[in-house]
Amino acid sequence: MNVERIQKANQFAEMRGQNLNIQHGDMRSLSFSDESISFVYSYNSVFHMRKEDVKQSINEMKRVLKPNGVLFVNFLTVKDFRVGEGVDLGDNQYEQIEDNEPVIHSYYDYNEADAMFDDMKLIYKEDRVLERIYEGKKYDKDLLITY
Repeated sequence: MNVERIQKANQFAEMRGQNLNIQHGDMRSLSFSDESISFVYSYNSVFHMRKEDVKQSINEMKRVLKPNGVLFVNFLTVKDFRVGEGVDLGDNQYEQIEDNEPVIHSYYDYNEADAMFDDMKLIYKEDRVLERIYEGKKYDKDLLITY
């Protein structure tokens, strides 16, 4: 996310009397203290890096999560129609073009991410297909997991 988008989001919230406290950062090294956040929400973001970095990011999210806190995260599934497109980085990871920019997408089998959450209680896991229409084309499938 670029700085301009963060400013726009904060301005939008401010106009509505809200403080979202949106910050630019790196999911692999969060600037928050251990066990300082009750709810961590990651939607359509964590899979935009290599799987080794995804694992590091998940560990950071768990580090900042308070005891009995909730972590929501989603992954792209290997059922996604884009699997195999772009530069193959191995292990269902691809560099693909999105908005004329190269973007990494890591795709997961249904149980592949589970090991990252062995130390957590699973609340909900769903392998769902979201059919979206963008520029006249149907696309997207994802895997949702909440711990």
